[in-house]
Amino acid sequence: MLSRFSLKIYYCIERRYCVSMHCEKTKSKTMKKLLFSLAISSLIWVSCGNQEPKSQGQQAENQEQVAAVAPKALDIDNFDSLAPNLVDQLIEISGTCMHTCKHGGTKMFLSGNNPDFRVKVMATDESGNFNAEMEGSDYTVIGILDEYKVDNAELDKLEADVRSGEQGEEEMKHKTHEGEGNKEGEHADHQGDDQDQNQGEMQEQLEQINHLRARLKESGKDHLSFYSIQAKSYKEKK
Repeated sequence: MLSRFSLKIYYCIERRYCVSMHCEKTKSKTMKKLLFSLAISSLIWVSCGNQEPKSQGQQAENQEQVAAVAPKALDIDNFDSLAPNLVDQLIEISGTCMHTCKHGGTKMFLSGNNPDFRVKVMATDESGNFNAEMEGSDYTVIGILDEYKVDNAELDKLEADVRSGEQGEEEMKHKTHEGEGNKEGEHADHQGDDQDQNQGEMQEQLEQINHLRARLKESGKDHLSFYSIQAKSYKEKK
């Protein structure tokens, strides 16, 4: 049997052992909680770190989408210098309607300060057709800037089509804008659509082609550019 003193020593050792074990368990639980908290914090930090660039990317994408649909301003009085850099892009242009096609209203011509310089605007299903009442009023047009390039190869093709009777006068005018949008050329707009070409008409077209050849040579470039606008919308400026 253990003496009273021995029992005291035993109880003391047992108590210390229990306290020690309790502390170890407490420490272990505390460490687990601490590690768990650090892991959660790390996940939150990583998540936030990845989320910010994604948000910035989405904002940039949205800005690009807005920029893509916003038309670019094209000053009609500086058309020749600005147009080459805006081909196939959505543009906005304003000017005075000088002439509209009397046969269906499929095109109109805008001018700025120089009434002799005219920009051709083609109607589309999206914009709707033009009418004669628009002439003399100022309009703003939004549409796609189109470029038709004419080089020597294209002129050779046009001449071959004219000589074979495949190229009509109106079709050539539509491509090159020669004689369109003025009173002198108005009578020929759609004239002869249902008639056979005579020798005089063919000769006139060949003269136009020769005129373009001369212009191309004088320009010193490899092609001539003829611009038009495929209208998406238009409204009168008040």
